[in-house]
Amino acid sequence: MKLTGHKSLFLGIALIMSFVGALGAGVMLGTGLNWWLFAVFAAMAIFGSVWASKILKPVPDVGIIIKYKFPKDAGYYQKGKRKTAPVNDNDILYHLKMFLPFIQIGMFVFAAALFSGGGKHQSHDAQHRIGFISFNGGQAELVIFNQSAIGLYADLRIYNSEAEHIESIHIRAEDATPTIDSIKGKDVYVSYRKFPGSDSILPYDRVMLGESLIEHDNLKFNYHFRNIK
Repeated sequence: MKLTGHKSLFLGIALIMSFVGALGAGVMLGTGLNWWLFAVFAAMAIFGSVWASKILKPVPDVGIIIKYKFPKDAGYYQKGKRKTAPVNDNDILYHLKMFLPFIQIGMFVFAAALFSGGGKHQSHDAQHRIGFISFNGGQAELVIFNQSAIGLYADLRIYNSEAEHIESIHIRAEDATPTIDSIKGKDVYVSYRKFPGSDSILPYDRVMLGESLIEHDNLKFNYHFRNIK
């Protein structure tokens, strides 16, 4: 069987949809950014896979090519017979037909594992997301960590509308739990309930940690922290 003209084009589109869908669904699962996008990518992967399978359905069962490395009879075999003819279109299409679901699953698992946790330095921290909002221009989330060395702290992460990471800051979370109230333009409003002290407006040095505090003048967003008693 040879794919020519529109069938070849349709197969290419179907394969792109299935691979992009599998990778996108894995990324969304790993990062937990947007479950709607996860559903869209998953549907794209399923549709692309089904479409490709229908196009490849007429491909004859020529058998999987297996290589034997034994010294005596080393070589390629197909359906139990030594393969002497060169690899042809049917061989390639049959293998694609048989292994497409496994390729998709592998891409999905790889993407989910690669993007889960957000980085190597977080692998030893117990973490969970405690807040998420969408705003005009993207999304933001609060992820809290329980690190044995320093206790509780939180990451406030901001992403654009394409789910690309823009900025993160580290803030306190031991004495009170932060909440993302809103994001308006470049101003990010975060509140604490019953943060220690009498101040209703919390300065950076009471809330931010590490490099976030040291480099607060160079941040892309303006952060405003308040204390609700």
